[in-house]
Amino acid sequence: MTDVIVQRDVSIPMRDGVAMQADVWRPDDDLRHPVLLQRTPYNRADSFAVIVNAGIEPLRAVAEGFVVVISDTRGRFGSQGQFDPFRTEAADGYDTVQWLAAQPYSNGRVGMYGASYYAATQLLAAMARPPALKALAPQVTASDFHDNWIYYGGALQLGFALYWALGLAAAELARRQAAGESLESQAEELAGLLTDPASAFRTRPLSEIGVLSTLLPAWRDWLAHPTRDEFWQQVSVRDQHADLDLPALHVGGWFDIFLRGTLSNAAGMGATGAAQRLIIGPWAHAVSYDALGEVDYGAGAAAAALDMTRVHLDWFAAQLCDQPPTPAAAPVTLFVMGDNVWRSEDAFPPARSQVQNWYLNMGPGGIGRLDSEIPPRDAGCSRFVYDPADPVPTVGGATFLPGAYVGFNAGQRDQRLIEQRRDVLTFTGPPLDEAIELCGPVSVVLHAATDAEDTDWTAKLVDVYPDGRALNVCDGIVRARYRCGGNEEHLIPPGTVSEFTIDLGATCLAMPAGHALRVEISSSNFPRFDAHPNTAGPIAETHRGKAAHQEVWHCAQHPSELRVTTVPRP
Repeated sequence: MTDVIVQRDVSIPMRDGVAMQADVWRPDDDLRHPVLLQRTPYNRADSFAVIVNAGIEPLRAVAEGFVVVISDTRGRFGSQGQFDPFRTEAADGYDTVQWLAAQPYSNGRVGMYGASYYAATQLLAAMARPPALKALAPQVTASDFHDNWIYYGGALQLGFALYWALGLAAAELARRQAAGESLESQAEELAGLLTDPASAFRTRPLSEIGVLSTLLPAWRDWLAHPTRDEFWQQVSVRDQHADLDLPALHVGGWFDIFLRGTLSNAAGMGATGAAQRLIIGPWAHAVSYDALGEVDYGAGAAAAALDMTRVHLDWFAAQLCDQPPTPAAAPVTLFVMGDNVWRSEDAFPPARSQVQNWYLNMGPGGIGRLDSEIPPRDAGCSRFVYDPADPVPTVGGATFLPGAYVGFNAGQRDQRLIEQRRDVLTFTGPPLDEAIELCGPVSVVLHAATDAEDTDWTAKLVDVYPDGRALNVCDGIVRARYRCGGNEEHLIPPGTVSEFTIDLGATCLAMPAGHALRVEISSSNFPRFDAHPNTAGPIAETHRGKAAHQEVWHCAQHPSELRVTTVPRP
């Protein structure tokens, strides 16, 4: 067994004189080894966060000839400076990588790994192009920190963004109190919000959560920039994909809040010709076990069944070491829900995939239906009233609600109670004659109108079982003013029928014969997304909203449709 040297509280200097603090695990020898770096804002001493969730067990890595370094990011725990999410990670990542490459135990080749924000630090460091950075392994992270991290389709990802902000504020509170500051009122307010997250989500206006103004000024910045303007473009990984020609192992979950980012990074970085590998399991954010929501996918579904340390070490051995690598794994590994098996592919979506359209229509008795390949011929629309004071509650899906209970609240859950609401329209297809497999992007193209100055449109794909259960598959939202993309606002005159494309992300689900597809349409999914007040002003500064009368059109002139990606069944 390899002897290990562990160095605690190693100081790594940055260009501005600030020092990052890190722990180092390395072989007890005089050889030079590749370095694996993780940079975290969540405390390098938290073994569950930096080892279990991050994907590599340091001692196993050292036994195979790697040096492992776990560093606190700027302003967090042992590191000096002021934490400003996303803004300093490129420069700090560059300096950390280059410093490690120059150490006597390093062979000059550095790889970065980790999940969520740790993955963001990898991609932002890669944008600065440190010469020693040779490979990445970003898990469950975004490709754009406006459209996928803080916002989604123009709507604020309230359930994640606010809860994350409160957690960051709690760590900052502890740091300042340890330094001798008296912050009793802030501590009391923060404790109340963390104890009862629902009260935090109901706060209006969002810009006036005082404790965040004191402890996390970035919260004000995020709310002040709802448009994807220069503030966000400066830290957009997606905008720099063409220059990120680094090998990368991407890991995501079908119910992860950042799935779109994982897929975007894999495709965008793959377009450079650099080697990429993609793994997607039936997981939510920070929850990669065998069961999620109301579904047990079997023991083989868990990340532990894949041995993620083994997966990572094989990846980095191929990219950073001199010895011949083990046989290369398939470029894409997907968990097929329903069949509950892992499957290798050459690409995602697979080359054999095709897009299938299902049209929203109205059947006898005013019952909404989905028709395959039959656009509606008769004029018609469905109506509902959306009241921001009583939004549709989030049930399942790609949520982070409320933090510690993600495994229960996320994933596939029965939607029947939600579908009984008057502000939720349902359109259901006939029972399937043959099994189908959804494998790729899902979207809804909606023709709709509102009497409000501005509003949201939501869509959800549902798998209806023969016994009546209605389990969600994927969902999305679009804020009307951002229907053309998040870079600019374009308000629509009330009463105007307009086209909205709602990105529901992607899935891989085998649906047996007898099951049916269903689409839910509404204008809220709270608190996953903030409840739109139906006004045209700055939403984060709005105290109260007003009800909106909504119309969803499904006729020859204004067809609305579900678009799913399918692959032939074996």
